[in-house]
Amino acid sequence: MKKYVYINGKFVNSDEAKVSFKDGGFQRGNGIFETIRFKGKKLYNIKSHLDRLKSGVSYLDFKIDKTDDDLIKLMLESIKKNKIEYGAINLMVTSNFDINNLFESKTNIYISVRSINKITHDLVKVIFLNEWEFPIIRFKNPIKINSYAGNIKALKLAKKKGAFDAIFLNKNKEITEATMRNIFFIKNNKVFTPPLSSGILPGTTRNLIIDLCNQHGYDCNEKIIKFEELNNMDESFLSSSTYGIIPCYWDSWDNKNFITLKLKKILDEYY
Repeated sequence: MKKYVYINGKFVNSDEAKVSFKDGGFQRGNGIFETIRFKGKKLYNIKSHLDRLKSGVSYLDFKIDKTDDDLIKLMLESIKKNKIEYGAINLMVTSNFDINNLFESKTNIYISVRSINKITHDLVKVIFLNEWEFPIIRFKNPIKINSYAGNIKALKLAKKKGAFDAIFLNKNKEITEATMRNIFFIKNNKVFTPPLSSGILPGTTRNLIIDLCNQHGYDCNEKIIKFEELNNMDESFLSSSTYGIIPCYWDSWDNKNFITLKLKKILDEYY
């Protein structure tokens, strides 16, 4: 079956899609993206995704001539053309790179759609890696930029070791985030997640889970979590736009997975 992608005003066969050599996302990683889950015509948490995209557009001084409604229409058209009922959209915005003309560069918009592979296990395994051993970008106002080389390298290593994902530790041996996801911990019925001050991505699902926890009587806060504290936790889970809540475990530790399943149900019902 043919697959279609949207590139700068046109839908083209994915096998024939081309990216210009001038594209700064291709040349230098100068771009931002959002991954948005959908079911039918429902785009999950779409406002949060578009707000974060616009924040990135502003930060990188891109000029985009599409409104939120324009982008939503293009995403829905992408879903229709690809005949996928349930999956994820990749919305990417880049800017052409010309060292001699930095401020007049063309902005590019790409949209692709894919199915989501199901997770077949109730719990997924994670490993822990030192983030300074990978080219991971940390800065004050994190946006979802295209430069994921370090994250992909770490994810490949996790897969080679039989894990679903890897969790990063900073130089202070504090937990930050997973390669593509945020992480939460539960101890004594309280829910914790690493703080944004550590330079992690403000995940849209992460933010939604914090809100839903507090709305449903579960105390949820940001907290610095040391590596040495991990085995004292009662539960842990990953969060992502594509999968929502994913209960996890690591070697020498068992996840009680009690409150996590309740939170997963709350999130699923919200969607």
